[in-house]
Amino acid sequence: MSEEVLEQITAVTAPETILKQDRLGLLKLSVKAAFLAGAQGLRQVENKVRERLGSEAPVLTDISTYLLDLGGKRMRPLLTILAAQLFKMKEPNLKLIDAAAGIELIHMATLLHDDIIDQSPRRRSKPSAYALYGLPSTLLTGDFLLVRAFGLCAKLDRFVVEETENACVALTEGEIVEGVIDVDRPQTLDQYLNVIEKKTASLFELSSVVGAHLAGATPDEVRKLRVFGRYAGVAFQMIDDILDITADEDLLGKPAGTDIRQKTPSLVNILWFEEDPVAAKKFFSKDNTEEEVKEALVFLSRSKIIEKARLHAKDYAGRATNALISLDESSVDLKVRAQLFSLLEYTLERCL
Repeated sequence: MSEEVLEQITAVTAPETILKQDRLGLLKLSVKAAFLAGAQGLRQVENKVRERLGSEAPVLTDISTYLLDLGGKRMRPLLTILAAQLFKMKEPNLKLIDAAAGIELIHMATLLHDDIIDQSPRRRSKPSAYALYGLPSTLLTGDFLLVRAFGLCAKLDRFVVEETENACVALTEGEIVEGVIDVDRPQTLDQYLNVIEKKTASLFELSSVVGAHLAGATPDEVRKLRVFGRYAGVAFQMIDDILDITADEDLLGKPAGTDIRQKTPSLVNILWFEEDPVAAKKFFSKDNTEEEVKEALVFLSRSKIIEKARLHAKDYAGRATNALISLDESSVDLKVRAQLFSLLEYTLERCL
């Protein structure tokens, strides 16, 4: 590159921006390496999931297949596979694939149920199953996927069965307890954390502990992976809450502002009540027009509320990182540990 061209680029691009772009580029390479490391296992998981979608009621297969074909990051089965690789399971065995596929089926069921609860018209930039097939069929397909998941996990040992049961109970409790914003008694940050540890982090925790357990990790190592999964899931949900305000529909795959439209006690909404309770109460006390929703999105995206939310997400990502660091380096694959670090870091960068 000529000095003249370099000067022109530098003139319009601040050094910190260049550094951030370089950092994101390196993170993308690291994340790609993590997905490549799990690629063989993920292909087997995808095949196993697809095998479980057959039904004598065609609509159950149609809806399940439609959702699967919408794609997604497959973060939960990837965590299951990488957690096993962390403890030096070189090739995924049948038990690991069954467990990871079961967890993905559970996640798929929650997506169908979430779209019903949120009455969401879009999922990953396409019409949601709820919008295409209606409430009864979508609801029953979610139930169908849960049963298929239990059919896989029930073949595994008692630890996996009990952990799966606990995670499913927790995520159901989280959805029920979350509710909507009560403007006279807005939820606290502690209440929010309790909800997202249940409704989101429970499957991240399940993925991590099952992968570690099936790879032969010790009880203490499994405990540390539990902490990692829980805090990684909390950070992931916090980032989603932020992106619901700051991202556009192309990135989200659905309209922005779902949490303020649905009056969900998200991280941003809770912090709004802490920062400016009068304005937050005024907004959430009534049904808002689409123009008022857009104005709120602009206000929140430019406010210090978002920076506070980011600091919370960073804190929990740091806790997840520390859980991995606390593992004895001689008992883990350090390359895989670095890949898990990169997944955490890149997920966090999405909202910075």
